Amino acid sequence: MTYEYGPPSCPIEETLMAIQEGLMREYRAELLPAHRRSSRRTRRLRRIRGWSRETGRLVSGIGRVKRETLPRIERDTGHTFRDQDGLLRILMDNSTRRLFFGILTGFPEDALPVPAKDLDMLGRFPDDARALALIGDVTLRLKVLPGPHAEVAGLAALSDRWELHESKLGLECRHRPTGDDLAQEKETLAGAVLGLLYVEGGIDALRAAVPLLACGPTG
Repeated sequence: MTYEYGPPSCPIEETLMAIQEGLMREYRAELLPAHRRSSRRTRRLRRIRGWSRETGRLVSGIGRVKRETLPRIERDTGHTFRDQDGLLRILMDNSTRRLFFGILTGFPEDALPVPAKDLDMLGRFPDDARALALIGDVTLRLKVLPGPHAEVAGLAALSDRWELHESKLGLECRHRPTGDDLAQEKETLAGAVLGLLYVEGGIDALRAAVPLLACGPTG
């Protein structure tokens, strides 16, 4: 099924809270005493409860991002994000794709806890980091750095400075990569934030953040 895309019906945090509330309502509606439950119903209840737990963890993680990560970036860059959801979309890992598409296919459309298009949109957010990182990279090379072949250095250190990898939302953050894979993930996250700065604030906002690439994680 395809969906018409526009803005989400509500901010991400509100949407997740509505999902969690709807899942628990469905759980209570389907709950029967253990001796009256089929094995199929027991598996479904476990699945719904698992979805609810994962959604609750996302809500908790979003609160931490808003309290700690977002102010850290805004303080460093001097840019106040108009839409806090932009950063949340960057930080969602691939486990959230499985979560939201699982919920989407786990209920009839008229029984979903939020509109189907919102779940479909949430499931596609993990693609945003790479798309915005590409925007940031291309814009830096063409409009800010000395030339299109200039090296964009310092991204992994910038990610460490903002603790982006530690702020990722989803279950994959429990399985931290190492070596080149970790460095690449950090570079993508920092590049995506720079891309978001450009999308929201234009070239001036991006140019103002460039000196941070030379500062290191604590400079």
